Amino acid sequence: MSTPPWPNRSRRAILDRNMMNLNIFLAILFLMPLEFIIPPPARQPVMAVSELWLDVSLGLPLIEWFNETARPTDIARVENATQLGLLDEITAGRKLLVFKSAAEAEQLLPDIAGQLDIIGYNLEHSPPYPADEQAAPVESVMRMRALADEYGLTLAFGPDHDFALSHGVAIAPYVDIFVLQVQRAQTDPEEVYEFVRPLIPQLREANPDLLVTVQVRTEGDVMALADLINSLKDDLDGVSILTSPNTVPVAEALVEELRPGTAESSPSVAITAVPGETNSILPPQTDQRDAIRNGGLLILLVGGGIVGLLIFFRSRRET
Repeated sequence: MSTPPWPNRSRRAILDRNMMNLNIFLAILFLMPLEFIIPPPARQPVMAVSELWLDVSLGLPLIEWFNETARPTDIARVENATQLGLLDEITAGRKLLVFKSAAEAEQLLPDIAGQLDIIGYNLEHSPPYPADEQAAPVESVMRMRALADEYGLTLAFGPDHDFALSHGVAIAPYVDIFVLQVQRAQTDPEEVYEFVRPLIPQLREANPDLLVTVQVRTEGDVMALADLINSLKDDLDGVSILTSPNTVPVAEALVEELRPGTAESSPSVAITAVPGETNSILPPQTDQRDAIRNGGLLILLVGGGIVGLLIFFRSRRET
């Protein structure tokens, strides 16, 4: 009497089941976000305040000075579309136009986007800002995000104190640069710390690639302003400086304090593009993060292969 073929069928079923488990395991590895498997490295604080990039609101007297002193990552900013002509004279750094209305940006950008690198969105609890946008800040920022993506621009967001606290974390994933307005409290460091120090980690948790600046105005004691910025440097990527025609010497003195020797040639800083965007400023750790992700993927693939071999040989032993 011949032996029934049941053992061979059992062996085949075990092998098929193990191979199916291997395929499922490998599929999970490929589909699982790498951020879940390998957390991104912690942001490295700057070593000196001079490493921070500058975002300077321009007036006519500052154009020549900016062209002579700006690094590639620095930003020349105008506060409204009527000043756009000033940016035509900028030959260094990057160019930013601030909008106080998403509706205005939607109307103007088709004609002027080519003149800009960054669009700014300033939203405050004040009559000059559209009531409907104040009532829906997240949705309004999403409108600006859509415009930035459409025209390949970086998006900077500079809300007032209350919007930063109430909606900043929800908005952070949609912007590239977050400007924290501290100019009204800049003479009271403790008030500034109470505002920004708890908030910045929350913003970066919502968007690990977010760049953060504090905005000060060129008034008061230059040394005190420089000390305030220096005390915050570990949490910052840049400094936003509000100027006026009457405070040009203060602006120049503050930058000289932050960057001694600005009259001399400043070192260039590498600019890396965000995928899907153009001309975006990213911190140096972004390249490191990509390398870690790629290395992690290789480790996962090798590990998956080893696990597959172990499963295979175990199934052979079981049969």
